[in-house]
Amino acid sequence: MIEPIPLSKTNSGLANSVFNDTLDSTNVPATLILVIGDTTQSNTAVKTLTSLINSDDHFYKGVRVVQAPNIDFILDTLKGLNVSPRLKTIKWNSINSYLIFSITNVFNNIGNVVLASKFDNQPKRYIDTSIMLALAFDKNLNA
Repeated sequence: MIEPIPLSKTNSGLANSVFNDTLDSTNVPATLILVIGDTTQSNTAVKTLTSLINSDDHFYKGVRVVQAPNIDFILDTLKGLNVSPRLKTIKWNSINSYLIFSITNVFNNIGNVVLASKFDNQPKRYIDTSIMLALAFDKNLNA
């Protein structure tokens, strides 16, 4: 079973270390779905993603879920990633309004974001869209 990757709630150095290691595509190349927070909603999103990743559906085999209970610990790293040109500007000052970030597996670009206020309407649709947009923008955005 492929387990979620939890980041530390209390140790910023450890959270950054694990997150940076996860971004290093030489470990396990995978599209990352970063779930923000330690709420009922975020825990449900992690459970849903874990279930999909461990299903027989080939679509989810290259996906890993990372949960960041304290997003402030990795915020600088997250801000340093390139963002898909098709996304609206990410409101970094209200980061807790988001629930999901999808991150590409080779170039570590942010492919999609999902607002917490929208996720519960169609969770599987938002997950699938996030994965697809991460795959679509897994290219060098600096070129």
